[in-house]
Amino acid sequence: MKRRIPTTMMTQHPDSATRYISVQEEPAEALDALRAVPEGLGLEEVMIDFEGKLTPYHQTAQVVMELLQRNIIPGKDVYVTPRVANARKETAFRQIMAFLSIMETIVSSKELSNIQAVIEIILPMASSSKELIEVKKRIESVIALTHQEFITQGKIDTLQIIPLFEEVPELLKIDQIIKDFVTNLNSESNKTEYLRFMLGRSDSALSYGNVSAMLANRIAISKAYEAGNSLGIDVYPIFGGGALPFRGHITLDNIHNVLKTYPGLRTITIQSGIRYDQSRDKTQKLSEILREELPKSMPHIYAEEELKNLYNCIGIFTCTYLDVFLKIMPLVAKFSDYMPKQRDRLSRNSGVGYARDVAKPREIAEFVSEDKIREELYKYDTDVQIALPRAITFTATLYSVGLPPSFIGTGRGLNRIRRLWGQKALDDFLKNCPTLKADLEYDIRFINLNNIRRVFDDEAVRLIEEDIYYCCDIFGLSLLSEKEKHTDIYHILMDSSLGIFSHLEKAADISRPHEIELLQHWLKEMGSIRGSLG
Repeated sequence: MKRRIPTTMMTQHPDSATRYISVQEEPAEALDALRAVPEGLGLEEVMIDFEGKLTPYHQTAQVVMELLQRNIIPGKDVYVTPRVANARKETAFRQIMAFLSIMETIVSSKELSNIQAVIEIILPMASSSKELIEVKKRIESVIALTHQEFITQGKIDTLQIIPLFEEVPELLKIDQIIKDFVTNLNSESNKTEYLRFMLGRSDSALSYGNVSAMLANRIAISKAYEAGNSLGIDVYPIFGGGALPFRGHITLDNIHNVLKTYPGLRTITIQSGIRYDQSRDKTQKLSEILREELPKSMPHIYAEEELKNLYNCIGIFTCTYLDVFLKIMPLVAKFSDYMPKQRDRLSRNSGVGYARDVAKPREIAEFVSEDKIREELYKYDTDVQIALPRAITFTATLYSVGLPPSFIGTGRGLNRIRRLWGQKALDDFLKNCPTLKADLEYDIRFINLNNIRRVFDDEAVRLIEEDIYYCCDIFGLSLLSEKEKHTDIYHILMDSSLGIFSHLEKAADISRPHEIELLQHWLKEMGSIRGSLG
């Protein structure tokens, strides 16, 4: 029987501006998401998240057992899919602890159901087939230990790995990683008929910019389908994105642009910002649309010449993005630490937390055929000692200072394509980005040039202003007037927040709880207005 693929996946991302969700509330949250409309949200899959997060190890079992008590069968009616820690970032111990908790869930649930409750796990920051094979062997070892040490109701089937590709170089190499991984599985008598994989829209944008991430995700879908065809397996892409444009622009109003931009998707994440800041009715309607549209979405398969042109474009947008990113990052990292924490995540500065990696433009250069673009990619010094914030706090911070990050590098990149290859080349290029105009139209009302000039140095401001100018020119957009901003509550809150931030940075007493509480209240209010914290 062919595997039923869920179209929607609830996640535990801390991107809601209006709701803080503690780990104690997460099992009830999962149950609400998986229950059918009208009682629940009508979603089909839940991610239990152990990556960089203080999730109790018994949470998977708690969610599964509560579903079974309501005659909802995990692994059949709905799906519970944990995201485990990556051993390269958070140690193998945290990863093995997650696997053991999954085994506990399977053993306990089989007393009530003959269906294996958990059949897949998500591995974040997947970078190579070797890494995936190592994780697969670790899973087999934990299964063997479970059979040895506990009385089990029948055989535990192996857990399938859903690799999550979060960086542009890995997205561009996805076909080779999939081929090597599946070939190895087949050679070890672990023959697989399908592979689910996840595309990281947010982190690829954080490191390489909005347009580079958009293109890399499109290319990855195309390459994965070709790899699947050559291997004789089905592939099922999962799109991991949030509500704001820089993180994917998954909203009811924009969902058809998303589907046009990323044809061939089979599952889309429904993150906290969508569920809590976009209204319950809209989330239920979004779930209905995805259940109808995703199973019939057909991928766009790129020809080699098309890929060659797009690689050069990714090189261009990576350069224009990094020109600004590397200049503004130290201040953004400092401001991001004041962002309200909406889930119980590990701090990037803690002993067990971790920060994101800086971009690797030299790995992009390997794909670029234009000499000048390739040379530019080699010039960047990304060996900087900055603990990068996570994508959500990075995004929230830039919106909060008047710079929606979807604009960074975009205008200058588009203008450079037009200047190098002409208006027709630009028009043809934009066919690869159906959601880009809607992204920028949504974001332009949050731009505040006065505050950008207050916060960043002159060279960064010059480049940012060029980006905004060319985006307005190419897409026919207009900034809010000064009069409009003076009466707009969002911009009033932004001005006030920057004043408090400046005060906190200059204050001799670093512990200012009342000021920080006020600042975080305003930051959440701004997030509520724009439809998500970050």
